[in-house]
Amino acid sequence: MSAIVAFDLSKRSTGWALWEQGSDSARFGTWVLGSEYTSRGATYRKLRQHVADLSRLVTIEHIFFEEPLRPEQLKGHTNIESLRVLTGLAATAECLGEELGCRTVTAVHNKTWRALFIGRQKRGTGRETLKDLAKERCRQLGMKPRNDDEADAIGLLTYGCEALGIQTPWTKDEILRPPLGISQ
Repeated sequence: MSAIVAFDLSKRSTGWALWEQGSDSARFGTWVLGSEYTSRGATYRKLRQHVADLSRLVTIEHIFFEEPLRPEQLKGHTNIESLRVLTGLAATAECLGEELGCRTVTAVHNKTWRALFIGRQKRGTGRETLKDLAKERCRQLGMKPRNDDEADAIGLLTYGCEALGIQTPWTKDEILRPPLGISQ
């Protein structure tokens, strides 16, 4: 069976989620790709190793990952070095998709997948609030992510399946979505 994979890319905590078409639920987890002492190259190699391990278990046909921040979006703890790492991780994901012969390899802006997964939020909604809403949404769907990176990966996976026109088992029986957070 073919699999759809989503990544919330980060050096310290990459969330991943995978769903094999025909299975009842998604699998998800977190990978540590490096620390402040890990070179960019070693970080990209670690992502490559983890994806290779996944690809030995399932046939990955589709990859979705969160689009890296742009320089004008710098704030908080994010600095130019973080942007370089995120851009490199995105490029590595694209390269892996090519090497694996994936049919789809797509970067998705965080506002795009969040609008589908948690609903549109008012401008200025804080990062922590968005992360909490993603975790809450996962709980509504019967999943228990251990952290916000896993929750974001599940959100990306849900978006990716929807973009492919595939109904997931975790959203199949949903009739009315309970409201989350601050909607427009």
